[in-house]
Amino acid sequence: MITRLLTVAAIVAACVAVPGGALAAPAPFHDDFDNAVDADPTYGLNDNLKQRQGTGAVTYSRVSGKWNTGDVPRPWFAQVGHPNHRGKLSLHLGTTAVRLDAPSTGSTISATLTPVVGDRASGDWSSIALGRSANSWGYVSNQDIDLGFLVRANGGVQLFQPGTPVVTLPAFASAKDDGSFDVTLKLAGAKLDLTVNGRRETITLGTAVPTERLWVYLGRYSDNDKTVSLVDDLRVEQLDSDDLRKLPGSQLRYYGYFGARLNLAGGNHLPEVRGRSNLNWVQISDADAYRPEVLRDCAPEGCVVHTGNEFFDCDAAGCPLYPNAAERWQVLASKVRPHLDRVAGFVLQDEPFHHGASFADVEHSAQQIKNTFPGKKVMLIEAGVRVDDAFRVPAAVDWVGFDEYCVGYEALEARMTKLEERAPGKELFLLPEAAPQSWCADRTDADLESTQYLYMALARQHPAFVGVMVFGPWTGVGPAATGPGTPVPSKFPRATEAQERVAALVLGDARLLG
Repeated sequence: MITRLLTVAAIVAACVAVPGGALAAPAPFHDDFDNAVDADPTYGLNDNLKQRQGTGAVTYSRVSGKWNTGDVPRPWFAQVGHPNHRGKLSLHLGTTAVRLDAPSTGSTISATLTPVVGDRASGDWSSIALGRSANSWGYVSNQDIDLGFLVRANGGVQLFQPGTPVVTLPAFASAKDDGSFDVTLKLAGAKLDLTVNGRRETITLGTAVPTERLWVYLGRYSDNDKTVSLVDDLRVEQLDSDDLRKLPGSQLRYYGYFGARLNLAGGNHLPEVRGRSNLNWVQISDADAYRPEVLRDCAPEGCVVHTGNEFFDCDAAGCPLYPNAAERWQVLASKVRPHLDRVAGFVLQDEPFHHGASFADVEHSAQQIKNTFPGKKVMLIEAGVRVDDAFRVPAAVDWVGFDEYCVGYEALEARMTKLEERAPGKELFLLPEAAPQSWCADRTDADLESTQYLYMALARQHPAFVGVMVFGPWTGVGPAATGPGTPVPSKFPRATEAQERVAALVLGDARLLG
């Protein structure tokens, strides 16, 4: 157990630490910043990476972007997909920067930079800073920057090498009509081949810039907190993303959210998690009406539909089948059928055995679903405390998950091992918590952040586990909920960012092809 615990701890550390390690096979990188969901609390920075980047999953980290402090600005300073700047990385509210979480290993970097949206006369600037340190604040003239480049809205260009300006060109290029500059930096020892909006010049630097491993920082400077800077079409000739990719042979294929749509009061969160999920738990049978239109927001085969309201009549006394369960199920089936391409499968009554359902009744409901939709998966999610030596899984069930919130490594690892024993041949799922639950209300944002990486590390150790389905944070059962169906506010930026990073690993292998 101690050996495995150390292995998991190492994986968790690798997930949360600044990437490093041996060089991978180099390959080109391109981020077009398209189709990210700019949602509070993480504002799209690491959303939809697989589609944005083609090969996907190379994340970004916010850094200060300043010369005098390493304090990282609030998340909304750096956004992707802002409603006013679709398909762009937008930098707001003064001076800030972001770092690409994999280093450049080539000689050429390019991007379209807009120092000030709507302004071609300002002296405010956008920057590309390159440094051998992954812990830089990202300011162009700081000592740990090997080469700092800035272009001002008025077309002026400056270059810096550790702490010193080496080139100042007050009117190097003219901005395009939208205020943007297409910039290419090509390094060759002590020479820089610089192109800005078609003007090209070879510049002699003060010292050679080593290109073997340079971290890329994108920033902006402004004293005006009302202006915005943009970045688009970031390209890096070669990139070492080895530390951001899935482990070889990783079995994880699914990532999503339990309760992405629970009921009318809780709201439909499918659009919010579109870019960081491929399998989400939804319910379309509300107490007052069926709402199958929710399924339009599912990705193709991107949702599992809850069937508990149709089959089981659960209360404090038990959880028997409805006498007319078959008819109730067929009503739900008819509502789903026009959207069947959006449905991967159907979920049985949540925690059925924990609520008192019999094995025979659970088996019956699973078989009814399989008989109606033989090509779709049937999923069972049970409370962890019921996964014991007596736990059984009906033959018609394909996917099995368990929830056991706010417990540590040893308890989770033991439960996973037991589920593997009791559900041989089934594909298994984990359900980490995304918000404090009423029975562990003291969990902080930092605690929840660590939880996401812990579950990821454990899943990598157990080959039968193919997916992670995060519980909430809109499920209405935590301490912040005011009543049944009232969503818990998703104000956990660190935990949500960790979910995006884990999703990037699961959904898009960051090992760039080339």
